[in-house]
Amino acid sequence: MTANHLDDTMNTCSIYFDENHDTSYTATATHSHWVHYTAKPGVPVNFAEFTEGNRVKAHLGGKDYFAALLNAFRQAEKSIYITGWQVNWDAQLAEGVRLVDALLASVQATPALRVYIMPWKNPAQVETYSLATERVFAALNTHVNRKAFHVLRAGELSGIFFSHHQKCVIVDERLAFVGGIDLAYGRYDDNYGLKADAAGRKGMNRYNPCVPAMVQAAGYNPAQEYAMLASHPEWRRDKPAYEQAKKREAASVARIIDAVLTRRESQSPGTAKSSLYLDAAIQPRMPWQDYQMEIEGPAVYDLVRNFVLRWNSYPPQSSSSALMTYNPALKMPAAKPVKAGSCQVQVLRSASLKMCRKEHRAMPDVARQASGAQSDVLESMKLLIGKAEHYIYIENQFFVSAFGESSIKDIDALSPVAKSINPSLDTLATRFLPDKDAPENPLAEWLGDKIKRVIFANCPEPFHIYIVLPVYPEGRLDDPAIVAQIHLTRQSLVFGSHSLINRIRRSLWVKQRLEETQVPRKEWHRRIPELEIACADGYLNISTEACYEFVTLLNLRDHGELSGQPVTEQIYVHSKLMIVDDRWVLVGSANINDRSLLGTGDSELAVTIADTAHSMHDLDGTGTPAPCRTFARELRQNAWRKWMGSAAVECADALDKPALKAGWEKIQGIAKENSRIFEEIFSFIPRNAYKANYSASNNNFSESGRSNTFSDDFPASIWPVLASNQQNSIYDGEKMPFSVVFWKSYSGRVIKGKGLHKIKGYFGTIAEKWTEGEGNLIPYNMRLIASIDEKQENLQISRDHYLHNESEGES
Repeated sequence: MTANHLDDTMNTCSIYFDENHDTSYTATATHSHWVHYTAKPGVPVNFAEFTEGNRVKAHLGGKDYFAALLNAFRQAEKSIYITGWQVNWDAQLAEGVRLVDALLASVQATPALRVYIMPWKNPAQVETYSLATERVFAALNTHVNRKAFHVLRAGELSGIFFSHHQKCVIVDERLAFVGGIDLAYGRYDDNYGLKADAAGRKGMNRYNPCVPAMVQAAGYNPAQEYAMLASHPEWRRDKPAYEQAKKREAASVARIIDAVLTRRESQSPGTAKSSLYLDAAIQPRMPWQDYQMEIEGPAVYDLVRNFVLRWNSYPPQSSSSALMTYNPALKMPAAKPVKAGSCQVQVLRSASLKMCRKEHRAMPDVARQASGAQSDVLESMKLLIGKAEHYIYIENQFFVSAFGESSIKDIDALSPVAKSINPSLDTLATRFLPDKDAPENPLAEWLGDKIKRVIFANCPEPFHIYIVLPVYPEGRLDDPAIVAQIHLTRQSLVFGSHSLINRIRRSLWVKQRLEETQVPRKEWHRRIPELEIACADGYLNISTEACYEFVTLLNLRDHGELSGQPVTEQIYVHSKLMIVDDRWVLVGSANINDRSLLGTGDSELAVTIADTAHSMHDLDGTGTPAPCRTFARELRQNAWRKWMGSAAVECADALDKPALKAGWEKIQGIAKENSRIFEEIFSFIPRNAYKANYSASNNNFSESGRSNTFSDDFPASIWPVLASNQQNSIYDGEKMPFSVVFWKSYSGRVIKGKGLHKIKGYFGTIAEKWTEGEGNLIPYNMRLIASIDEKQENLQISRDHYLHNESEGES
């Protein structure tokens, strides 16, 4: 990636005078917060310009979003466009209401309505059930006796490792929902809670990929039904075989309709005979944290344009089978929607050059000739970080960024636990494919540079960054892909030589030297670069705790009781949200990793929102009111109240003044105490320090009988029941929630949840020392690791498959 520094947010511009003046000069101007970048003068690369007059409503969770979506479906008259990484026909949208139920009711009520669904055409190694979704809706065309449903499974347009990752629903080309929430399993959530079968959840809507499924139950897999191939060579010569195949397929259609509508079966994760689900009596579900924006107004035109371009970039599909749908080309609406509110909105994308070129070839009058990949989301992040004056709030599923040198000098030296997790040979073969050495995106650098300016400011002003991440990427800690992703996250955030935390430590070290040597203030600008070079490893003498004056790092977690036993699970932060200064909101589908941000990987869709309705507020306790935009301020406060929960009253100052020192100190104090209580009761959750010799009286696993010298001074391993780099055995795995043995004997493992009533809210600290000193980068291709998305289990990509796709080139 080309050098891309935060200082680039300051542009030079030439000021020219008329013929009556003989001088001109160069001035410096700050960037607008709207993304606009060009490959050459007059040819913008970004997907869309900002629009005015939009109504925007934020939905803080799946239940709220789905309720609004169901209402929109009922009012649909002409079209429904759905695009997603994962779109499941039986995804729960309300109690007793699945996606298939809602869409079928809409098309039956409105004969003119057409539904266009574009999920990612997942490879066999990453199962999102897109084939099952296609077959269910194709069968429903037979049921309603018309072509009401059109399903296009969108294949990759950026290379074998990358996915179609946008999440957007548009109704009648006038109302859109865009953000991070797919119409998929596990997203039906609002106020957390761990009971897997609560609110009528069935099948895979009882969602927790961090633990093993244990209960055999009925299931149905439409992908296993027989579908004809109209081009089968034998059928031209064998009419009876052709007629027999048609009858067999018709029987498949009838079985799908019966299973889906009459018996109301749930999608099987495998064959019907191997359908395994969570045991709701003892296993918790994993709560879901995410956002979706409801938009009405001119910005919807750009969201429609994105969908139509994506759809038309694939060849029209004729229905060669009753279990495939006819997919016609789409047209753009004749006019843009009228203004409906007070928000300015810019639609952003991450899109590969190959994808943009295909869109241009399909619709040259709508899509400009592409000159490069679109990295709009990355550009927007850069602008907003550069403009931040008081605070930055980030919620994201990942934090994988350029981190300098790894803290693990020998990257091939895996920890004992990592060595015991054996990836398949095909997975190891991904290392033979074109790779890169490390993450490239500069998010950690930009955030570090922003804090660096605060540290060295002549007149320091309050400034704080809040980052909320999942405890770890969803999946099991015996999954090599998850372990490798954790390694990169830890290096990017804490351990790498130029991780976010170590960038702050470097700046603090330099300031310490300046003050100790009494360098005159006017000389600081000259001496700072010299000292940064001289710092070397000197920053290690600065405590990580010193960094928390500038940054607060949080995870989310819930607890409860099942069958009389205390249980806990992370609240999965799937959000892709940034709020700056109660002024600007960036939200969409893009994760903080190279896959989502560089424009060469996953296709992404996001929006930047700035409300013209505003008010004045003191954000930092200095007594100086600052202009705030209504939408951003209300969204930030509502989002914080949700994860603060019962602690919201105590944290009232932070809610009102996010840059106030007393506010972030209160949040950090409660988070630290919450984490302490969780760690005392549950030995298997990530933590800073390994605790030796747990006993049943402490409500944790007993270590009696094992001789070791580990103490609280040792960081916890990737499996927290061990010390970092401690040799593990098969029995250690049985102490972790990824083990079936763990759940079969769970009632004897955690006896009482003593102290859980003292937990306030749903937030805790990120354990900065977890996995310290461990090499957990299990060999994967770096382009693959930073993650396809939620489901990385058993990902295997063969070299032969890669070479086959490369030989096809761009069609």
